[in-house]
Amino acid sequence: MNRIIVINVFLMTMLIGFSVFAGTVQELGKWEKGELLLENHSFEDDLAAWTLEDGTGGNRGGEYKWEIDTKNPQHGNKCLKVIGIKATGTAWHAKVKQQDVSMRKGETYTVIFWARSEKPRQVSLNIQEQQDPWTFWQGGDIDLTGPEWEEYSITFVAKDTVERKMWVGLAIAQSDVDFWLDNFRYFEGEPKDDLTRDEPFSVDAKEKLTTQWASVKTDRF
Repeated sequence: MNRIIVINVFLMTMLIGFSVFAGTVQELGKWEKGELLLENHSFEDDLAAWTLEDGTGGNRGGEYKWEIDTKNPQHGNKCLKVIGIKATGTAWHAKVKQQDVSMRKGETYTVIFWARSEKPRQVSLNIQEQQDPWTFWQGGDIDLTGPEWEEYSITFVAKDTVERKMWVGLAIAQSDVDFWLDNFRYFEGEPKDDLTRDEPFSVDAKEKLTTQWASVKTDRF
């Protein structure tokens, strides 16, 4: 009996380990162009893989909360709602981000996401080293237009090679207006997804989709 229990525990551990490994896409150079490079990009796994830096630490003075919203997702069954309690007026004082992300020098990358807000407000793209010296690689102010879902994107060329030492996300402390995010994606090369389709968007970070690119809502950097 004990032997059966030990075998079962071993198999369960192997399955869990395989599941985690299968969802990892940031091993440098192992991905394909157009492949999704963020985990849980559509929040179907709730808050998994994402971090809210709400601004209450470090004497920054800002305060934000977040929750999963199922009432009006852009696609699938869930989206992320960010609730502004206190803004500081300085964008980087709070962030919604995904850490341990990679990029290769000289390659072209795109960050593309859907968002809506209670009323017009600004957020800022933040692609930055997640440790000292906190190198800032890419940014840009993005104007969210209001309560209807819109797609936004920025394309840039990587200036350095980084392996699992940067975050990709939005700096948000310039405003306390509530906003929603869905299908937040990061690619090497051009996106290959079509979010106008009716079926739910897969949460598999390695899924490759046939598509058309929606219109770019921000300037190219």
